[in-house]
Amino acid sequence: MPYNVVRSEVLSRFLEVNHLLNSIKSVEDSIIAPAVLPLEYKIYKGFFYVHIYACIEFSINKLVVTTLTLAKSKNILYQHIENKFYTIAVSSNLQSIRDFNSKTFLDKSADLFLAIESGDISNFDETLMSKYLQNVWGKTFNQITKTLGMNNFVISGREMYLFDEIVDNRNKLAHGRDKAEDIGSSPNYQDLKDKYDLIFDTINRYINHFEAYNLNKEYIKNSERINY
Repeated sequence: MPYNVVRSEVLSRFLEVNHLLNSIKSVEDSIIAPAVLPLEYKIYKGFFYVHIYACIEFSINKLVVTTLTLAKSKNILYQHIENKFYTIAVSSNLQSIRDFNSKTFLDKSADLFLAIESGDISNFDETLMSKYLQNVWGKTFNQITKTLGMNNFVISGREMYLFDEIVDNRNKLAHGRDKAEDIGSSPNYQDLKDKYDLIFDTINRYINHFEAYNLNKEYIKNSERINY
């Protein structure tokens, strides 16, 4: 099953972060108060944010591309597509309108509506959303579901805050605004492990959400789903 492949690849990425957490715990357990905390201990904890953010971005991108690939493989006729999925299905037409000049605006607009009503097989780029997934904030989860015409994903305020914290700290390090030592000075192993567990659980629930969406063929008009 495609989503089991997604789960397996996501797990392998998160296991790498778990290995980093085990290293952090090993150093932490070796510290005897009132010893000064080793510099590498703080740096390891700072880099936790970079490493786990990489897992998040990989997971979301893999999930979205897999789902769009499965939808595209069904060779759905444009006229059978659920209205909310046209954002994806006619994305190339929308792009043409965005790049219009005054002489081609009406022509490109007509192309869009002709495509929607046509009996042609839909053709869209299954990787088109990848460029929009370079910062996965808490709000990103339901921006994605909205774009794909999915039901909202249930994500708590605590979970959204945590994803925002991860992105913010990762960006501080990646863009040189702060040092790993400073970002990693506050949390201990258990703090980071709790963040890890909550993120991993949220990502797994998000995979389940997409799997149900694909299984129910929610990107196809209800009256036509039996034909696909």
